[in-house]
Amino acid sequence: MGENEQNEKTEAAGGFEELISGIENEMNAQRLHKQGAYAVTAARIAGTVLTEAMASCVPHDLAKEMAADTWNSIMGFAAIEVVDRG
Repeated sequence: MGENEQNEKTEAAGGFEELISGIENEMNAQRLHKQGAYAVTAARIAGTVLTEAMASCVPHDLAKEMAADTWNSIMGFAAIEVVDRG
């Protein structure tokens, strides 16, 4: 294999890696955008739960817990229990 052929293969490999890197960066940006939109939607839903619960005379602390549970459920987090050790 001549030196020119080796250089052409090296340049082609570099171009391929650059192409793949560009595609990866674009996909990561799209994923981040989707995750952000999902989080905003979850926040709106949790806020609606809080607002509606308070409008229905649910005690404030319970309404906050309901909204937090909704947020955690949508976002895929486990429910968090707060234990008062006072």
